Amino acid sequence: MTKKIYHVSTTPNLKELKPHVSTHGKPYVYGTTAVDFAMFFGSNNKHGDFDGIYGIDENGTPFFEEAYEGALKERFDGQTCYIYELDPTTFEEGKTSFEGEVVSEKPVKVIGCTKVDNVYDYLQEANKEGRVNLTEFKQDDPEYTAKIDAHIEERIERFNIRHGGLSRKPARDFCNKKFGHIMNKPRNQENTQDLGRSKTFF
Repeated sequence: MTKKIYHVSTTPNLKELKPHVSTHGKPYVYGTTAVDFAMFFGSNNKHGDFDGIYGIDENGTPFFEEAYEGALKERFDGQTCYIYELDPTTFEEGKTSFEGEVVSEKPVKVIGCTKVDNVYDYLQEANKEGRVNLTEFKQDDPEYTAKIDAHIEERIERFNIRHGGLSRKPARDFCNKKFGHIMNKPRNQENTQDLGRSKTFF
């Protein structure tokens, strides 16, 4: 592969990334050709898809739509991360369903690193420059809140947040705090449209 490949981490001084089993059930090193999208994962205070709907739009621009008021600030403000450029040799496209995501089945050498002192500031600047599209929570927009509610309810059902065991308690506590109006609804037996990317949830 000849494109530049990036991986964002909150861990400093990485020299090599090794494959690990994640949501796809296979050991991969994950990377992306879209460095600004990778910044959405540069936080130790993230709550996965429960922070918002995020991905890359049809024009190739990373987007993040808040699922609750202040989600961007809560997730990214004060967070330090490292943008690692990786040796692209063993990366492959098309192994996952997400556009812009590439994987390697072999360990990958780091060939460059840039420190970002505050991810929130980085993303706000990228938003001003049009490199990303950040949308703050629209409490008074029924269409927006309905989309967010559908997104959150689908994740709650998929990951068994309401009734799961101790492993689901952190996510359950978070959802009770942020989305009590959804958590307290009778369980929805109907399929909900998947409106956003699901990579991890906590």
